Amino acid sequence: MTRKQAPRWHDTRWYRPPREFLDDPLNFPLHKTQEIGEIFSFDFYLRRIFVITDLEAIRHILQANHRSYRKSPAYGQLKLALGEGLVTSEGVYWRRQRRIIQPVFRKSHLRALYALMQQETQRYCTSLRYKSGQVLDLAQEMMGLTASIALRTLFSAQNPADQAEMYRIMSEAQEWIMYRTTHPLIIPLAWLWPRHWHFRRDMQQMDQMVYSLIKARRRSDHYPNDLLSMLLQARDEATGAQMSDRQIRDEVLTLFAAGHETSAVAMSWTLWLLARHPQVAARLDEELGRVLNGNMPKWEDLPRLQWTRQVIEESMRLYPPAYAIGRQAVGEDCICGFHVPRKSIMFISIYAVHRHPRYYSHPSCFDPEHFAEAAVKTRPRLAYMPFGAGPRMCVGNHFAMLEMTLLLATLWQYFRFEVVSDHPVVPHPLVTLKPKYGIRMRVQAR
Repeated sequence: MTRKQAPRWHDTRWYRPPREFLDDPLNFPLHKTQEIGEIFSFDFYLRRIFVITDLEAIRHILQANHRSYRKSPAYGQLKLALGEGLVTSEGVYWRRQRRIIQPVFRKSHLRALYALMQQETQRYCTSLRYKSGQVLDLAQEMMGLTASIALRTLFSAQNPADQAEMYRIMSEAQEWIMYRTTHPLIIPLAWLWPRHWHFRRDMQQMDQMVYSLIKARRRSDHYPNDLLSMLLQARDEATGAQMSDRQIRDEVLTLFAAGHETSAVAMSWTLWLLARHPQVAARLDEELGRVLNGNMPKWEDLPRLQWTRQVIEESMRLYPPAYAIGRQAVGEDCICGFHVPRKSIMFISIYAVHRHPRYYSHPSCFDPEHFAEAAVKTRPRLAYMPFGAGPRMCVGNHFAMLEMTLLLATLWQYFRFEVVSDHPVVPHPLVTLKPKYGIRMRVQAR
């Protein structure tokens, strides 16, 4: 739809809280943006919600005036599991934590972690060969793989039982937190629910595992090259202060929960899209054969895997794991002529921005040419933001791209993935954009 057909701004409120917003937070903003404009609002549980896909407004909220906005109340629910990690903390405390943690993801540190990623990827490929010819749920497979990589790079952990238990706890915690977020009226009475007490027991168990790892590492004279060691040694460059055990616990759980799930979701969608687009897959085969010749990619190979990277970026355009950003106005504000009342919720639909015809020539098609160098230069930077934008952009974005490039280049060389035609694949917007019924595919060793 052209700019003349769809106004950028809609200056009247939605006439009532739309049920469609709760039922379909993906397509409701996408369709209404093209129908009535790139900013519109409605009232919901005594608060004004603004749905935003306008880049000028997004820049104002996430960059130019970001201190006037805080994470939306939905992130407050995440604190039940993640504490005051980078995803959930605010203000001076968040700025201090970001200052301490940012250097952990420098290129030199990532190179050390890449060797651990390679080892876990090789281990997984060996085990996957025993399942050759079977129909598998790729969403579950990728969750397990990225969880093992996260635990290995965080703790140097190789115990499958610990990995499985940590993954179970975080998965069930996410479901409960998402339910609380979409049913705010139950929160005052949530402590009466057996499910809430099950969640609390799980988090106590998770704390015991994490604190024991931290305690053992502090007593040890040997610090392996993993993220826990890096966090224990990290210091605030302004004050020289280190993080407490509680702060490290919060950041470790945040990195585990946010890091492994987003990568797993992105990889699931990428493999599914490739299996459905043989021309794109053929070009990937050509690049991998030319650059890697059947070998796992080394660190030095990664810059040469340009089409591989474009495939991943295009997959995250169509199915961004973080499909929306929520912010709450600290005080009154004015955005593009709109009066924003205090405590208004700003729902920035990344999913809708990524499918806007103004920025992409084939917005609903899987076309990695959208990320060719020439095409990228013609687009505004905020037209693509799978890792967010502004000062709160995901601190692990380079780690995630490194991991996904390694996984795609390795898995696609060693295995064939075939779509199961009678299995429905439906995006399901929870905390991340998961496939509702999984992604079942036949996996065949090459």
